[in-house]
Amino acid sequence: MSNEIVKFSNQFNNVALKKFDAVHLDVLMAIASRVREKGTATVEFSFEELRGLMRLRKNLTNKQLADKIVQTNARLLALNYMFEDSGKIIQFALFTVFETDPANQTLEVSVNERFAFLLNDLTSQFTRFELAEFADLKSKYAKEFYRRAKQYRSSGIWKVSRDEFCRLLNVTDSAKSTANLNRVVLKPIIEECGPLLGLKIERQYVKRRLSGFVFTFARETPPVVDAKPVDARKAEEAGHWTSVAGYGEVFTTTGLFDVTAARDHFDGTVDAGECRYCRYDARNRERHARNTGTLF
Repeated sequence: MSNEIVKFSNQFNNVALKKFDAVHLDVLMAIASRVREKGTATVEFSFEELRGLMRLRKNLTNKQLADKIVQTNARLLALNYMFEDSGKIIQFALFTVFETDPANQTLEVSVNERFAFLLNDLTSQFTRFELAEFADLKSKYAKEFYRRAKQYRSSGIWKVSRDEFCRLLNVTDSAKSTANLNRVVLKPIIEECGPLLGLKIERQYVKRRLSGFVFTFARETPPVVDAKPVDARKAEEAGHWTSVAGYGEVFTTTGLFDVTAARDHFDGTVDAGECRYCRYDARNRERHARNTGTLF
């Protein structure tokens, strides 16, 4: 389960997950890792499977885990989600089915068709990360920062105002003062995400008042793990094959290429119109950000 991938629309990062603790976040991301790109089909989890996906360290009983699962969806139902293109505020209901069965130790979920774009058919800008890394973080603030940083994995820079930072990470009113923000919010982020991401924080000020942050971290450039020619799958495909590993997956393509540009194509980090590989072949444009694993 170490290679489980979480992937969702960047628009989901604009939602502040209010009243979520670290376990609620782990429940949500574990579910997201399994329902992604499965449309509105019902997906069943056993409690044992969820425990593995969440890498639970706490000795939660089945009843306590069931309570956390139910609380997670209750908090989702309490959210308001704003569409960027229309400005309408719509009551957020990500799942149409969210059935917890403590007796049989199972959970069944299916994604709301209206909000399926958040977890399905991801052909534009989206966030992607390894569930194991996320689950190993302890602080809810570290977890919430981590997934936002992954949205900017290609540039390695996240610029955000203080007010927006506090909104996105759902910083409590008592922690919004500069001193408490440093101690309660930024300290666990630095301690947990610092070594993992190579994180540096630049604080910005206006008239000596903290106004925002510039977070910089290591850009993600997956290594080329095998640049030697290998047997082609078909005679007509004969040529040089290069494997690119990252996020628990391996992609192959003919020819030598810029690995970062290839990742941008596979992930959809850039739009198809700006993608280096989509310029040269219509087949690439059709497959942009669909993780087909092959470039033409």
